Amino acid sequence: MIIKKNKKTGFTKINMLFAMAVFIVCLFYGYVFYRAYISERSLVSIMMVPLILGIIFENRRLSTAWKMLALKIFCSLLIAMLAFLPGRGERTYNFDDHIELAIYWFVFLFVLASVIYHEEKIVPKLTEGITLLQSVSIIYWIADIGFFGFRNIFAYILMAIGLVFCTVSFVHAFSYRKLTTKVRLFLSIWSSIIMIVFAVDHIYRVYNFDYFVEDPILNTGLNMLQYFLLGVSLIYIFQNANMLLVYLPDRKSWYGKEQMDDIRKMNKTHIGRYSWHQIKIPHALLALLFTATVYYGNYSYQIIPRHTLIWLVFWIFPFVILVKERIGHRGKDTVSI
Repeated sequence: MIIKKNKKTGFTKINMLFAMAVFIVCLFYGYVFYRAYISERSLVSIMMVPLILGIIFENRRLSTAWKMLALKIFCSLLIAMLAFLPGRGERTYNFDDHIELAIYWFVFLFVLASVIYHEEKIVPKLTEGITLLQSVSIIYWIADIGFFGFRNIFAYILMAIGLVFCTVSFVHAFSYRKLTTKVRLFLSIWSSIIMIVFAVDHIYRVYNFDYFVEDPILNTGLNMLQYFLLGVSLIYIFQNANMLLVYLPDRKSWYGKEQMDDIRKMNKTHIGRYSWHQIKIPHALLALLFTATVYYGNYSYQIIPRHTLIWLVFWIFPFVILVKERIGHRGKDTVSI
């Protein structure tokens, strides 16, 4: 007796199960929102909205597939339901406390799903121009936090190391020296280090944001912008951290054969993401002039927080190059920094 499988019936059952799962998740989070609404204390910060919108925005920039974006959000919400399970040391179960925890679970899972799905796309392509921007930005960051005023051996060592990296970046941005494999590896690792430093500072400053200007409306708008930029950058923060962690000593093997193999693979990833194309010197000069002017102005007058300005510069400067090319009637040329 031959039994023929009905593929259509199989798909129908899967769709029904998925629809039921969606209904249960929506029903559960409907109750969560209700509890958050009637709670006497604020369980979810309104600033989580621009943060999540930033993650969604970057997902849409990486892929226009709405269905996949919806699936990532749904899976994140589904797994985040585990945050509502009672903990081991929890004597008295408090549902409101778990609501506060669940939002962070969701953000983490949403970013993790985005990193896994867009693994190849989110390895940021680097050029001499980008590392030049990052090097100028780290100099501004060090000056703004007052690091030059520190008087201890640890500060001197860090500044000396940073000076070496910045010098290599500047030399290659303002010359047409060949980008060897070692130089590309060197500058790519430097880029990841800078981005992690900026990420840690940005996250700390965003979550400890205080009034920056007297107008509360402007402060709220500035805070929302900071959370949105954090949401946009979270995917890349995760990826840069992953590209650096492999170089830290493993407690089990301490640079054993397996870890060295992983390091060699990561070296290839670093080298592969750094373009061998060289930036035009006029573009390098424009980058230096633009960033130096913007950073010096903000350093002098403290218009917006430094971490917000740095991320804005990374966003804005490619458009500055684009405008310059269009004004120069070279719109068909490849625009890059």
